[in-house]
Amino acid sequence: MAQSLIQRTVNTFVKGLITEASELTFPENASVDELNCALSLDGTRRRRKALTYEADHVLSDIVVPEGSLVHTLDWYNVAGQANLEFLVVQVGATVYFYEKALEPLSGNKFANSLNLNTFSANNNLSPSEERIQVTSLNGQLVVASAAIETFHVEFDAVAKTFSTTVINFKERDFEWQGSDNEVTNLYFSSGSSTERTYDAKNVGWGQGGGPATYSNPLTHAWYAGKDANGSFSQTEWSEVYTGSSLASNGHFVLDVFNKQREGLTAEVETARFRTVAAYAGRVFFAGLDSAKNSGKVYFSRLTERMADVGNCYQVYDPTSEIISDLLDTDGGVVNIPDAHNIRMLYVLGASLLVFAENGVWAVAGVDNVFRATEYAITKIADTGIVNESTFTIGGGVPIWWSKTGIYAIKQEGNLSTPTAQNLTIQTIQSFWNKISNEKKAQVIVEYDRINQRVYWFYPDNDEAIDYKYNNILVLDLNLQAFYPWRIEDQDTATSYVMGMSYYSGLGSTSTETEVVNGLDDIINGSDNVVATLYRDFLQGDSEIKVLVRDGATGKMTFATFNGANYLDWDEANYKSFAEAGYDFMGDMTTFKTAPYVTTYMRVTEDGYTFNGIGYDFINPSSCLMSVSWNLYKLTGTPREIYRLKNVPVVDSDNLSTIGYPTDTIVTKSKVRGRGRSMKIRFDSAEGKDFHLVGYEVIGAKNNGY
Repeated sequence: MAQSLIQRTVNTFVKGLITEASELTFPENASVDELNCALSLDGTRRRRKALTYEADHVLSDIVVPEGSLVHTLDWYNVAGQANLEFLVVQVGATVYFYEKALEPLSGNKFANSLNLNTFSANNNLSPSEERIQVTSLNGQLVVASAAIETFHVEFDAVAKTFSTTVINFKERDFEWQGSDNEVTNLYFSSGSSTERTYDAKNVGWGQGGGPATYSNPLTHAWYAGKDANGSFSQTEWSEVYTGSSLASNGHFVLDVFNKQREGLTAEVETARFRTVAAYAGRVFFAGLDSAKNSGKVYFSRLTERMADVGNCYQVYDPTSEIISDLLDTDGGVVNIPDAHNIRMLYVLGASLLVFAENGVWAVAGVDNVFRATEYAITKIADTGIVNESTFTIGGGVPIWWSKTGIYAIKQEGNLSTPTAQNLTIQTIQSFWNKISNEKKAQVIVEYDRINQRVYWFYPDNDEAIDYKYNNILVLDLNLQAFYPWRIEDQDTATSYVMGMSYYSGLGSTSTETEVVNGLDDIINGSDNVVATLYRDFLQGDSEIKVLVRDGATGKMTFATFNGANYLDWDEANYKSFAEAGYDFMGDMTTFKTAPYVTTYMRVTEDGYTFNGIGYDFINPSSCLMSVSWNLYKLTGTPREIYRLKNVPVVDSDNLSTIGYPTDTIVTKSKVRGRGRSMKIRFDSAEGKDFHLVGYEVIGAKNNGY
């Protein structure tokens, strides 16, 4: 029977891994399954490089107990210097600092460290088990966690030391202490209870020149009853009609966590702020795990000095006769009653995003300017965040893991209301669902700003060691594609990843210069006066660096995905593979054959090295192709598709190139079998690279069934 020829060309892999499609609806340019490959903007797919210790790495003096919580964060604008950036590393209850711009990163840990136990809130939470969150303002670092008293850190660029200051939080007391019945009914008449007396004082009676009379109805301020001489008159005051509203309260400024009200039992809040964010020249604090205060977001007054960072209240007394105005620059409290367990604050455009377990809210000022006097609260998502360490900003877009998938906030313009979008529901939802909830609680994330890729690290479901990150889920924002990586263990005493950090290559360094007047040095006493100057520089290519627990010593160091031997830890072989989608070649009924598949691979060899006898390629490639038919899981015999031809004779005087005549290897491979559908798989070989450009299938099908 006559056959029809079919030509199928696959020259891009830009959609990455797709699990949310059936065999009959699988999209083009995607993979059914893959591991340890990287996608490029040009549509090619290449084996990832091996994880290896960074060049000239140094083992720190820190021995990390196996399974310890390790958390990495960034401190930007250190000491007010634009390109001075520190890596902040929390290991249990200790915080270390690294200068990020210098290489090797592992060799640039400061001698000073911070003991979080010093700041313990004594609320039955362990500082070693709670991740800190940070923000920077005025060159200083504000540090918070649910287990500690919030504090800020200052860096002395000359002495290379760190100093800390605990933040004391203050707010005005706008709460009525009487019962609901008293406030609603009895406060419009006379009364004398202890709560009633306190509330009267908080309205202004007996304060700031007011008469020490506490039994009057709390319907209007005492100064509303002044006579012609400016003195308080009970008669004049009693003639004032105010309707059904109470007077303004808030005279007293109290400690947020220990409210000492005269004559009343102290109100103690044991919870502490979990999250912080600098926004609109202020610092915002939230995340109190408290039945009463869980939905509150505290904000400082407009902060010009760090002494104001805990002043979350209106400066002028709202009960004052003279000036009681709320100022634009005042501090205060934003109350979001529906928010349960706030875990993250982040600034997006002109909005402060509030991430809770049950949703996301946006707090925004009027005309894109936040003022204590006017702001709006908008709920933008019903899906919240389960682990703040899954949160990142990729390309200006907030991205996080919820209970139902990976979400992103989209905002079309600065004035529009942001909306949430599920990124996994049509791509890798099944893959994501297989990660256990226990391991999802340990996920950490980093964003490569140059390549615009998000990296989520998480342990195996059956991994016995907490915070041992074997797996990586990569999201390429340019391609909008997901793909997975996995780090292979060593046979014994394996090292493992504990955290990560993005290295930009940008930095700043300080130098001291003597201050002169003309040709003369300026002297202060017997000392020369010096000025500290900062110089910005660019050093090295940007990359993701991972924080590693060395398997042999337990000490902390750093590694990168730069190993050209394609062996993790320089000894562990890891598999790289990709399975193309199901190809029915035009119909789902007829049987097809594909006698030959032509593949296109990039030449990766870039020189020779002398082995003592002969010459070996530098960065050799190998790739094995196999085919399955009729939706079978098993594939045929793998065949090598990377075959160099006509390799020039080695020039011993020039080992930096192999002098190959083309940049692409074209291989025509014979394929056996037949079926309604065809699926091609590409596999790596131990210790070798591969860079797949594309392939072409020339198939044939019967015109009958």
